[in-house]
Amino acid sequence: MQAELGRQVNGHAVPAHYAYVARYEYSEIVVQNDNFLRLSAFSDGQQTAGACDISTNPAGRKIAYPDRLGNQVHRVRITTPHRELVIAAVGAVHLMGETPRVGDLPLASLSYDFEADEFLTPTPLVNPDSVKAAARTAAGSADTLLGTVQGIVDWVQTQVRYVRGTTSVNTTAADVLYAMSGVCQDKTHLALGMMRGLGIPARYVSGLLTRQAGETHAWVEFLHPNAGWLAADPTRGVVINTGADYMKFAVGRDYAEVPPVTGSFVSTGNGYLDFATAAVFFDRDSLSVDDALLMLPGAG
Repeated sequence: MQAELGRQVNGHAVPAHYAYVARYEYSEIVVQNDNFLRLSAFSDGQQTAGACDISTNPAGRKIAYPDRLGNQVHRVRITTPHRELVIAAVGAVHLMGETPRVGDLPLASLSYDFEADEFLTPTPLVNPDSVKAAARTAAGSADTLLGTVQGIVDWVQTQVRYVRGTTSVNTTAADVLYAMSGVCQDKTHLALGMMRGLGIPARYVSGLLTRQAGETHAWVEFLHPNAGWLAADPTRGVVINTGADYMKFAVGRDYAEVPPVTGSFVSTGNGYLDFATAAVFFDRDSLSVDDALLMLPGAG
């Protein structure tokens, strides 16, 4: 797949290709599998998406559409009986190669229009009221937008231990604050709640760390009244990061709106994710689904 992209994003663009592959196993025959995939690069002022190719084995009927937040969604319905499902996606993207210069603003002066309201209110996984007291502690004496965000990001990074296996996709921000441990998704939910609790609209981002192959990643975007959505990563302790280090798949109010893969299947047995990995390449002119499949254990 050859990318056809614009030459610039905010002055300087970095071309890249990405690949994602996952394998699901089932204990009994699956007679129908219906999945929603958010594995296409997001397009905004920080990155421009090129062509994306998504494939499944077994193959299914595919449709693609944008959701209300601009995420590209591929729905794949499979009716061929199977006990294994492989999902592969490859795409092209141009990433912003420069960290934007943004002026700080007094927290008391922040003003947003009604479209920001949904990124301030509670969601199933993030209740700002439940973490507001901790947010005040994390922000300390900061009284500006960037200062407050930096305080929250630093606090979550240093105080919440990165521990695998202690949380699930249903873990709330309040749960994370109580346990003080979790993974990138959990740190992101806690930081989201803290920012919203202090009046800063914030949204969840699902994507990839471009310099680190392996799992998908999660981080926050907070709304600057003049500069728009800006990235902050409470797992890595970075605020307004360089765009070329991150690639977005989708944005939403919390994880429940933007999982890379979600769906349902019809079977008398159970299913589980056996393997998943992803990578971003800066040295490739093209990438195919076959390249993604080679990332599976035992392939090639």
